[in-house]
Amino acid sequence: MTGANSHPLPVKPYSLRSTQGSDIKPESIHMQSLSPRHVKIEESLRLGVVSGWYSTKVSGTFVSGPHDSEADCLRRIAEINPPVAKRK
Repeated sequence: MTGANSHPLPVKPYSLRSTQGSDIKPESIHMQSLSPRHVKIEESLRLGVVSGWYSTKVSGTFVSGPHDSEADCLRRIAEINPPVAKRK
């Protein structure tokens, strides 16, 4: 954040970030283990993000958010990482 009147911006969803011009190939992007995490106001001010629910990688990196509720966050995680179909 810069300036006293700056407002934190939501995190750009990882799934929407462009890989154009990079060495990353879409087929090389593997499913990630994502989990919901609530960021309270105090932490949001420190991190420069909006308070709310975020989907995060195991490393703690935000992937999507903020979401209004844990349920909304879990729905987004399901969209990003659909469950693997069981083979018979």
